[in-house]
Amino acid sequence: MSHSLAAATSRGAARRPTTGRTPARAPARPPRPALRVVQAPAAQRGRTALVVCSLLILGAGLLTLLLINTALAQGSFRLHDLQATSDRLTDTQQALRESIDAAAAPQRLAEQARALGMVPSESSAFIRLSDGKVLGVAEPAKRPDRPTVATPATSGAATSTR
Repeated sequence: MSHSLAAATSRGAARRPTTGRTPARAPARPPRPALRVVQAPAAQRGRTALVVCSLLILGAGLLTLLLINTALAQGSFRLHDLQATSDRLTDTQQALRESIDAAAAPQRLAEQARALGMVPSESSAFIRLSDGKVLGVAEPAKRPDRPTVATPATSGAATSTR
């Protein structure tokens, strides 16, 4: 090999004129790395694990969505029941207030007082709370005379109606 290298050098020198300088050398090539054979990775096993893991994550997500949806539906039914109960109780409260207002009406109180035998007073008296002094003169109320009504069965005899 050294013989062919010397011949190539001498041929290149014959073609070029000599200028008195040494010819510039080309930079040396970097050394080639040593190549070796490697085995291919097992692609099937990694892909299977990825598919199984993806399916498990997908299944867990769907199950979680189902549970959340069920919980929301139960909450909605409970809310509806509570609103219906609230409406029913509001109606009952309103009916009770109306009956209290009807019982507390002045006409109704006067009817109940007459049914108990009470009569309206013609005079009134007041007590001043600051010193306990009685203002006015209170007199007992008098029961009015009952009206008499003649009926045909009594043939003109007077009867009372109360």
